[in-house]
Amino acid sequence: MAPHHTCACIHLNRLRFNYREIIKKIAPARLIPVVKADAYGHGAVPVSRCLVDEGADFLAVAQYQEAMELRESGIQIPILIFGRIMPDELPEAIRSGFRITLFGEEDIDWIEKTSGSQQAVVHVNFETGMGRVGVMPNRGPQFLDRLTRSRRCVWEGMYSHFATADETDKTYAEQQLSRFTALMSQLDGKGQLPPVVHMANSGAVLDMPKSYFNACRCGIMLYGHYPSKETSRSIPLKQVMNLQTVVAHTRRLPAGHNVSYGCRWKTDRETTIAVLPVGYADGVRRHLTGHFQVSIAGKRYPVVGTVTMDQIMVDVGDDSVAVGETVLIWGELENDRIQVLDVAEAMGSIPYELTCGVSKRVPRVVVDE
Repeated sequence: MAPHHTCACIHLNRLRFNYREIIKKIAPARLIPVVKADAYGHGAVPVSRCLVDEGADFLAVAQYQEAMELRESGIQIPILIFGRIMPDELPEAIRSGFRITLFGEEDIDWIEKTSGSQQAVVHVNFETGMGRVGVMPNRGPQFLDRLTRSRRCVWEGMYSHFATADETDKTYAEQQLSRFTALMSQLDGKGQLPPVVHMANSGAVLDMPKSYFNACRCGIMLYGHYPSKETSRSIPLKQVMNLQTVVAHTRRLPAGHNVSYGCRWKTDRETTIAVLPVGYADGVRRHLTGHFQVSIAGKRYPVVGTVTMDQIMVDVGDDSVAVGETVLIWGELENDRIQVLDVAEAMGSIPYELTCGVSKRVPRVVVDE
């Protein structure tokens, strides 16, 4: 156990395993690891350094500030920023060599108005059905004419994003893919196809090989989680994060005794309650109340009563559980495994929300075996 009562142990050996398995699946396409949101809660800097050591030559984040954190940590490979770069951020983004996503013609105008002569390397997100961001098809010809005439923009890549690639029914995803490939054909016919083309996310990497093109973007799978229970398991994965704590206190309660806020649970027999020093302020969501179990010494025990800000309670029955004993909330510890996907679905959520939701109060302990 790490020298912290509650911690998120980040196992870099498992990250390497996942990276290698994904590379094996998508070859010869390159992998663009997505390390936004602090690498989905795992720690963007140590995760990115590990991936660069493994051979990653491109990274992707959501925000300018996330890209700057990586540059300032010494990571020099290209970094694609999915979100919009505002005019006040553009000069430094261009100097830092970030790959800038264009949202429309105004982005080109902003780039051309920035001082200096250095060119901006850009990617274009095309709308194919996500309905969030991306150049609309009816604006495509006018936008691309503007882009190809720009002396300040170097058009390196194009991409789009699937809305339903992690669902069993791939009908809508196939429609998106068809729109994207039709656009690619048009651009190729005009000699305008950029060198980097990417659309596949984790769900598509698992189940839609026609979407690989020459690059794929993976986020959640790198960290050891399938995006949903509806995808295949065509790539073996290991969970990178162990969220774990210790038993802080045990108490014997009689039958009929209420536990936690709201008196929503009471003992139906005399039993031992183990108190764990972790709660929703750490990322164990209150919505998990009544819906999950933890593991102590390889045995599962139900969390009972309302999840509180700093503590949760576990019914261990008549078992002997010692103060200081390690408790696995999710992850892989020795021969035990609690899947984040299972915990997430118990509360009607997804793995992304749980790993990203582990708060800064929980120290990340990097383990490299």
